[in-house]
Amino acid sequence: MTWAIELSQYDLQYEPRHAIKAQAMADFLLEVTGDPPEETGIRWRLHVDGASNQTSGGAGVILESPAGVIYEQSTKFEFPVSNNQAEYEALLGGLILAREVGATRLEVCSDSQVITSQVNESYQARDPLLQKYLEKVRELTRQFQEITVQHIPRERNTWTDLLSKLASTKPGADNWSLIQGMVKEPMVALQLAKLNPSWLDPITNFLEHGKLPDDEKAAKTLRREAAKYATIQGQLFRKGLSQPLLKCLHPDQTDYVLREVHEGCCGHHIGGKALARKLIRAGYYWPSMMKDSREFVRKCVKCQENANFHRTPASELNLLTASRPFAKWGVDLLGPFPVGPGQVKYLIVAIDYYTKWIEAEPLASISSANYRKFMWRQVITRFGIPEVVI
Repeated sequence: MTWAIELSQYDLQYEPRHAIKAQAMADFLLEVTGDPPEETGIRWRLHVDGASNQTSGGAGVILESPAGVIYEQSTKFEFPVSNNQAEYEALLGGLILAREVGATRLEVCSDSQVITSQVNESYQARDPLLQKYLEKVRELTRQFQEITVQHIPRERNTWTDLLSKLASTKPGADNWSLIQGMVKEPMVALQLAKLNPSWLDPITNFLEHGKLPDDEKAAKTLRREAAKYATIQGQLFRKGLSQPLLKCLHPDQTDYVLREVHEGCCGHHIGGKALARKLIRAGYYWPSMMKDSREFVRKCVKCQENANFHRTPASELNLLTASRPFAKWGVDLLGPFPVGPGQVKYLIVAIDYYTKWIEAEPLASISSANYRKFMWRQVITRFGIPEVVI
């Protein structure tokens, strides 16, 4: 009655509810039923970007739900990272955030063409560290029903770029408007195997720690040899007068460098000496690089298959000396051959040993008279009396 009196001034007619069973059922279903499932075809949108400087780096992540809810995350790295490593760290952080909020279909946008192409298998990851990151990304993408990774221009990724630079340049204690985090260790690390002792160790120990062998002669030789080298951040380089510093390689690393320079994307299957010079131009050095280059080229299967034919005989040649041209002749009879015009079916041939001059005449029959005529007409009257006839 109270509601009827209050609503009468607005020309509204009040009718009381007689049964509440249907309404109670509707209210109960509304309370116990959770959020509606995500509609098919509607994706979450993820923008990632990484930034690096000389000391550390940062990552920016923006995750947008289909309903328009935006999650912003800025992460700072307390370890030195490269640009590609920072991009992978940002991508992994974004995938973990999307998994935690329950996204099933995801569209990832990044302004790094290298990272997006490697994830989409358009580019090949050659760096061992990036290969580890790529395996980690593929492991996380299997936890989503559908995921696409696309490259976008930097102009469309401005805010994410600002978040990554904010994390890499400033501490996040004063900004509370976004999710901020700090990562002390990279998500992926390489397990470096211990290298075997090599020619690098004595020189490196002398340059860094001043260690010399006990033998006085060997110590003098090492001190003279070490003057040609320098160490930069634990890496040994060879100095030169007219060339830049050359990176010294461990014997376990030379096979890969030889194979890459000889038959890689820019390799031409060149010879041993040319390969060693090209290695120096590429910036590498080790003492036996000339010998190793020759051995590598000699074992290359493609070089053997496509090499020029060698005209060298299988056995050594026997030298036949002659005092003067046309002084020594070799005569031989050949046949019988198919009968030709004039019933000729034999052939007499005379060859000079010095000039390799050939005289030949077909014969119908083999006789001493025909032989004497041939020698008189073809050899003696033209070249003189020979000294030796075989």
